[in-house]
Amino acid sequence: MTELIKIIGVGLVTAVAAILLRGTKPELAFAVTIAGVVIILLFSLDLLTQTFGIFSEIGEKTGIDSALIKIIIKIIAIGYLVEFAAGIVEDFGSKSIADKLLFAGKVVIFSLSIPIVQSMVTLIGNFLELV
Repeated sequence: MTELIKIIGVGLVTAVAAILLRGTKPELAFAVTIAGVVIILLFSLDLLTQTFGIFSEIGEKTGIDSALIKIIIKIIAIGYLVEFAAGIVEDFGSKSIADKLLFAGKVVIFSLSIPIVQSMVTLIGNFLELV
């Protein structure tokens, strides 16, 4: 919870500082915005590192193939990265390109999820053979 408060605090301070500087020093407002975004991403990366540790622990305890865990992590990462990139592109005024980025991200996620679907079908087939 404290991490979220830090992230929100940095976001609010960055936004207010950028708004105050935008009228007088637009280049400084841009630099402040970039610095705030970098700080927010660094806080987020720390949380992501902890989360990936939990995923690997789940894989070890359940016996799920580590390749499937890696695919799930890739899918989540692609979803976040594409959403982030689309948001930036949309902020620059190119909503149509942002929409295409989101579509492309969904296609990549779909193609990456095929091994997971195959694994589930095999698991269900094996379960039905036992019955």
